[in-house]
Amino acid sequence: MNIVLVVIDTLRYDHLGANGNGWISTPNFDVFAADATVFDNSYLASFPTIPHRTDVITGEYGAPVHPWLPLAFDRATLPRTLADAGYATQLLCDTPHLVNGGHCFDYPFHAWHFVRGNEVDRHWLDDRSSELSPEQHARYVGPNSRFSPTAMQYIRNNRRRAREEEWPSPQLFATACRWLEDNARRDNFLLWIDCFDPHEPWDPPEHYIEMYDPSLRDTGDLGILMGWEGRGTASLSPEQLTRMRAHYAGEVSMVDAWFGRMLERLETLGLSDNTAVVVTSDHGTNLGAHGALHKCVPIWEQVGHTLLMARVPGKPGVRRSEIIQPQDIFPTLCDLADAPVPDSVEGHSFAPMLGNTRPHDWPREVAVSSGVLNLRADKLPPITVQDGEWCLIDSLDPAARELYHMPSDREQETNVVADHPDVVADLHDKLVAELKARRAPQALTDWLATGTKGTVPEAYRLRAPYLDAYTQYWNGILPEEEYP
Repeated sequence: MNIVLVVIDTLRYDHLGANGNGWISTPNFDVFAADATVFDNSYLASFPTIPHRTDVITGEYGAPVHPWLPLAFDRATLPRTLADAGYATQLLCDTPHLVNGGHCFDYPFHAWHFVRGNEVDRHWLDDRSSELSPEQHARYVGPNSRFSPTAMQYIRNNRRRAREEEWPSPQLFATACRWLEDNARRDNFLLWIDCFDPHEPWDPPEHYIEMYDPSLRDTGDLGILMGWEGRGTASLSPEQLTRMRAHYAGEVSMVDAWFGRMLERLETLGLSDNTAVVVTSDHGTNLGAHGALHKCVPIWEQVGHTLLMARVPGKPGVRRSEIIQPQDIFPTLCDLADAPVPDSVEGHSFAPMLGNTRPHDWPREVAVSSGVLNLRADKLPPITVQDGEWCLIDSLDPAARELYHMPSDREQETNVVADHPDVVADLHDKLVAELKARRAPQALTDWLATGTKGTVPEAYRLRAPYLDAYTQYWNGILPEEEYP
């Protein structure tokens, strides 16, 4: 059986019609979901982009979460495992971090192709400025008077595009169509499609924005930065926030449209009957809830709830409520490929649940979602733990904890931590136990259990010594940095 794994960056679970959204057009995702097994309680583990991909490609927890680091060459990976089982493996991505800066997510695949131009992808130099007016330029200058390197590079990469087909995600799915044409006669392949949209900047072609805010024609861009406004909403007017949500919704619809073209190509090539298609997201994003924009911690529902749908030939569409985390994808795809699961994999296969409505003995009781946990830091970030009914935003400070009852408060607007101390204590204990099971350092679990930071082992390091000299990206050469 062929396998197509589509990983979509920053796609919110609740922005698909199939998941109850009534105002965003996602017809292709919705049709796909009707024929797929949809997991309604899928949550991120390691946060954000690179840590999440490390979860998926290794099936490991990362003691207890993966930091943002290059993929180590000695790890057992999903594409290498399937290659050993006779699969041809291909990575197609427009997510720049997978290969930019030496992140090494290309090496486990037989072949890889990178659609250039997103975010900080510095793939071409010229000596011209990005041709922004002083007013536009001022939007991207931070408190330190430095022009945003992310905005600087993205604007330069894409300043000459004109047609929808020139946006990165349309190019990515068009490339996937061509790849399927070139490999339609293979018996077994793994195609990993890694799509950066709807990651910010939220700048789809205008016709997608006008689907959700027709006033664009009359008002212009309202001075918003397409998702680069910082982390809060205080500086945005209601009109600007509405427009920003329209920008994001337009990105979702654009991805849906081009995902649909890839599905159509599978059908016309006769591949749908022998190809499993799994669609997932690494995290969502905040669009004003809790006064937040972008992805950030605490990891609330809007960020932590991920999309996970699997369409397998011969299996009907169903919905499941089991708690799933990204580590579970690796063993599941091994089961579909009839490949042995490496001993290093710590996830659980959900293959028996695909197309199946019967109860299943599932070992995962809670989902744990967190950014990097550094024992050398003075504080720990909030850690999210949930069991399908309750969601606890846990903290070293009991007074800072937040508890939400998900069936009655999906938007997490009412913190009921004071009303349910028993639930808080139970989820806190389960969090500590889960971190121990995920090989967390004892100093970390003791810190969470007692609130007091003990002695950090002298040998503890968040990353290997050789990485102290590692630099992700390089700046200082473009004309914008000398803008008057």
